[in-house]
Amino acid sequence: MDPILDRCSIRHFKDRKLTEEEIQALLRAGFSAPSARNLQPWVFVVIEDPIKIQNLRSFSPYAGPLESAPLAILVCADQHVNPSLDYCQQDCAAATENILIQAKAMGLGSCWLGGYPNPERIDKIREWVGLPEWLMPLWVIAIGQPDEKEIIKNKWNDQKIIRL
Repeated sequence: MDPILDRCSIRHFKDRKLTEEEIQALLRAGFSAPSARNLQPWVFVVIEDPIKIQNLRSFSPYAGPLESAPLAILVCADQHVNPSLDYCQQDCAAATENILIQAKAMGLGSCWLGGYPNPERIDKIREWVGLPEWLMPLWVIAIGQPDEKEIIKNKWNDQKIIRL
């Protein structure tokens, strides 16, 4: 459970490109997530071009981690698979969490940058990436070799447990 318990958001990355094997391992983790009715509505847009990653920073005032990230993965919901978007957020969140945990297990850092359901952020992502209407951009994951001290938080809280 170490990659789960020790996972934390990393906002500063070293200038090292990820290998194709590393990227494939991250994506494989995402594809392994559970999904409602096994629809697997996720589409991962892999962005490695530094200029494109920098342009993507404008989608949110909180997208600072993209400043130094050598890899960004835009997580989208495929509305051809699920037109109503029912459970797509949950399914894509599960895939995203798998990617975050896999990154930690590989010694990489990551940060989940929210977009959906903010219409301004969605529109900026859609416009910048040129997504077709049937792809709903949900959020971006910044990934790379950490260039900051990890601050691991113990998030256990007995007050949030109800036993019946």
